[in-house]
Amino acid sequence: MRSVCVIGLGYVGLPLALLCAEKGYIVYGSELDLRKIEQMQVHHPEIILNQPKGFQADVVIIAVPTPVDERKLPDLTAVKQACASIAEYLDHSGRLIILESTVNPFVSRKVILPLFEEKGFVEGKDFFLTHCPERIDPGNVQWNVSNIPRVVGALQSEGLEKVTAFYRSILSSDVKPLSSIEAAEMVKIYENSLRAVNIAFANEMAIVMQNMRLDAKEVIHGVKTKPFGLDLCFPSCGVGGHCIPVDPFYLIDESLKRGFDPSFLRTAMKVNGYMPGYTVSLLTHALNDVGKSVRGSTIGVLGVAYKKNVGDVRESPALDVIKKIRSLGGVLKIYDPYVSHYSNASKEEVLSSDAVLLLTDHKEFLDYDYSQVPVLIDGKNVLEKHRTHGVYKGIGR
Repeated sequence: MRSVCVIGLGYVGLPLALLCAEKGYIVYGSELDLRKIEQMQVHHPEIILNQPKGFQADVVIIAVPTPVDERKLPDLTAVKQACASIAEYLDHSGRLIILESTVNPFVSRKVILPLFEEKGFVEGKDFFLTHCPERIDPGNVQWNVSNIPRVVGALQSEGLEKVTAFYRSILSSDVKPLSSIEAAEMVKIYENSLRAVNIAFANEMAIVMQNMRLDAKEVIHGVKTKPFGLDLCFPSCGVGGHCIPVDPFYLIDESLKRGFDPSFLRTAMKVNGYMPGYTVSLLTHALNDVGKSVRGSTIGVLGVAYKKNVGDVRESPALDVIKKIRSLGGVLKIYDPYVSHYSNASKEEVLSSDAVLLLTDHKEFLDYDYSQVPVLIDGKNVLEKHRTHGVYKGIGR
């Protein structure tokens, strides 16, 4: 296996393609976004872009988005389109096909496999269908595409051997083969569902403690003194990114189809979805404390990205907060140094607003002078109350 084609050159596919090139593979890339193509032609000439020959590579990796639709149901459109492109150029050479996109159990077997079988191809002979769920944490300097441990699954043993050998050829980390492709699919869904539940617990407890006039941050730091048996999350204005707000809905959908309502997980997702609105309610009450309303007030927003020190806005709770404030008649001043196309003001203009919401904990935001801000809503609980002489409200504080 000396050539690799990566379909989808986003935050998952591009680092993977570059790693494969670094390890000596001939790398092809398939991408629909013209802006990304232009950037890669300049900065990454080692990737051969949008060539039909790429679909005939020894290894073809699908790394396209798997969002949910407006009803929170899985949207596999991009995955199906990628499979159609592969099938158009597929021969009978035993090509290794790897799905890295996040899907719920049985998607590979019941959705993807039939797309190739209906074209007359036989899995295990003409091609091998496998799954290695992506694990990327944008902005994490410790864990990257080359050293994060991975799990792999396949429809049968030969495919499992091939996919295990491929990832071991490019990674410095452990590669763990699982007994089935469904087990590999479930790993990623389990990881992010667990994280979503833990965050939901922190968010709900923050509201409980705020109503009791307790400081959630203080309490959590007190809990952290226990040296065992804890996996703590801090409350915030909401959860963002492509994984945690999305992946649990894949599991919910599949479970409902099989006759079991995962009500605990559904409740957790409901709690997390409630937090942007709760943050706006904190703003409304804080402005009332100084004799103002949201309507007509200048509302400064620091941060649109879903996590600190990155420019990714996918599923960002800040977008919901902004939408709700706009609907209430607030005059928005927005600044995010990593997301220029959402910014419409300077940091000075934001800090001079009637109220300021910190919605992303970018490093530079922590050093700003908030002393003269009349109302400060700390949506990430990263600032101390004394940072402003005005009204301070955090999530659970």
